[in-house]
Amino acid sequence: MVEVDTAIAPDDPRYVPGLHGSDDEDVISALLEEILTRPALDSHLFYFSGQRGTGKSTELRRLEQLLLGEQAQVIRFDSLDFITETEKVTVESVLLLVTAGLAAWADANYKQDFLHASAWTRFSNWLQSDVELTEFTAQGLKVKLKEQQVSVATKIRNLSTPLEWTKKVQEFAGEIVEFIRQRTHRERVVVIVDSLERLRGVSGADQDAMFQHVITTFAGDFDRLRIPNASVVYSVPPYLALLADVRNFITCFSLASVRVYGKPIANGSPTTHRRQPRPEGLEKMRSLITRRYADWEKVLDASALDTLAKASGGDLRHFMQRLVSGVVGKAQFALDRLPLREDDPLIKQVIDENRGETERLTVQSEWPLLADIARTHNAIAADRGDSLRTMARLFDTRVILNYRNGAEWFDIHPLLWPLIDKLNEQPATAT
Repeated sequence: MVEVDTAIAPDDPRYVPGLHGSDDEDVISALLEEILTRPALDSHLFYFSGQRGTGKSTELRRLEQLLLGEQAQVIRFDSLDFITETEKVTVESVLLLVTAGLAAWADANYKQDFLHASAWTRFSNWLQSDVELTEFTAQGLKVKLKEQQVSVATKIRNLSTPLEWTKKVQEFAGEIVEFIRQRTHRERVVVIVDSLERLRGVSGADQDAMFQHVITTFAGDFDRLRIPNASVVYSVPPYLALLADVRNFITCFSLASVRVYGKPIANGSPTTHRRQPRPEGLEKMRSLITRRYADWEKVLDASALDTLAKASGGDLRHFMQRLVSGVVGKAQFALDRLPLREDDPLIKQVIDENRGETERLTVQSEWPLLADIARTHNAIAADRGDSLRTMARLFDTRVILNYRNGAEWFDIHPLLWPLIDKLNEQPATAT
């Protein structure tokens, strides 16, 4: 059982409806409502995030289907079709790839009309003169930008008037949006840009530079990322939502881990009634395994699978790729005990191994922060420097997990509970 990181469509038999929650827990329904209640011809900006492996691309496809059902026109594309993961993102590069994505969609759906439209003529002429691209088509623009991303990035860095450049690209994007609106006869146009959260450097220095570029682009210059007369949903790194000033100005939505533990809401925030297994969440995790591996019960009984689900904290990648796959790998040497029960030594061995690995992802200086998150369920960075950098790493390594039931909240990974809970244990007051 090795789960490959591939996005599936919402109508795929392997898709589990309501995996991340239903009703007020469903972040896609909340995002859909937020988009539809805004004026169609205004420029709106939304951030969508989630830890890697939670199914963001799949859920963005579901958002696309829901929007199309509401008579909105959706243009969804993967940013990595236009740039590589090592590209240091800027406002200018993001706007360029979004406009190129719009052009590619218009060309694919209305080729003859688009190639003769002023929207494409003006944009392509500008690409040749100002960006110095040659021999490209609307559909092949993604390949050309990727091939020449070094020279394009250099051109952008050397801009003497970036604000004027930004305004010009926004105008081109707005013209293509208007072309799409006229051809589709749909007033509301929504652009979904996937995979921007996957941009990262190849070395320590590159990763540090990439981190700073992401913060500058999406937390500092976000207002320049708007597209005229369209709603834009950017899939961004989850740590951006930890910045209070980002949340104050941009509507952010995060795809949470599955709630395998109960966390009822009381007075607007999670109560202390926690860490009790949540049957609905465990059932969703069983459904996930059943849809991916129908014969799992030959290896694990239901109680053993639930134990692994609880140990994962509802993090899908950890559950599938580390815990379940780890047990299956060892089960071939215990065929006489199949299906394994929750009290089987192999189950404990795999969980203990994963506990050790998870503990090694932290350093002692971070434990007070983790203890505070475990106690308060808040994870808001105090600044854009070391505080956010620490949070970003802890999110990326799944030391901190994100949940949602009505309101968004956070907790540390369950495998860290024994270690971190000791810091929250207050000594008895002497009398």
